[in-house]
Amino acid sequence: MNIGIDIDGVLTDIRKFTIEEGLKYCKQNQKGKLINPDAYYSNDVFDWDRETDLDFWFKHIFQYAKENPPLPGVTSNIKKLKEEGHKLYIITARWLASPKTEKQFGEGSELKEKMRKTVKEWLKKNNIIYDEIIFSEEDKSNHILEKKIDIMIEDSPQNLKQLSQITKMICYDWGYNQGIENENIYRCKSWDEIYTKIKELGE
Repeated sequence: MNIGIDIDGVLTDIRKFTIEEGLKYCKQNQKGKLINPDAYYSNDVFDWDRETDLDFWFKHIFQYAKENPPLPGVTSNIKKLKEEGHKLYIITARWLASPKTEKQFGEGSELKEKMRKTVKEWLKKNNIIYDEIIFSEEDKSNHILEKKIDIMIEDSPQNLKQLSQITKMICYDWGYNQGIENENIYRCKSWDEIYTKIKELGE
């Protein structure tokens, strides 16, 4: 099968990083407070305005991209999937790595290439194997169709709703994506569960 894999919230625990570093940021800058640990967007986790939210991520995004560890079971289960003959596509809308980065921050922005390089280095450092990596806009539909993705592993509420109309979805279960259900969405709480569910769906 062709399997699509998101990064943030699927290979990594971005929520834990956001809360831990966000609390330090609030204290150091006297800006905001934790209001909803189960929100998807960081400016809803903390009562930050857009300017504060951007400032936080500009200061922390590369720390997160380089240092945040993969979730338990990521490397071993992805290796098993590859050994069993599945094609693995990393499809990520990681901030600063997406095609719209230059539109946001100016023509010729070096941020996009820096983040893309950082992502690839992180995958290599953590022995996460894949066939192809795609840096996507938030809407991943065209990549799902082009690569004929049979199963997409996602956490984003918006992507789960949208992409489940065109392929099977494994939802990495977090507080921020509760209540999103349909016949094409399968919830898993760990990479061991994800591996088992993919085996079931392939039979």
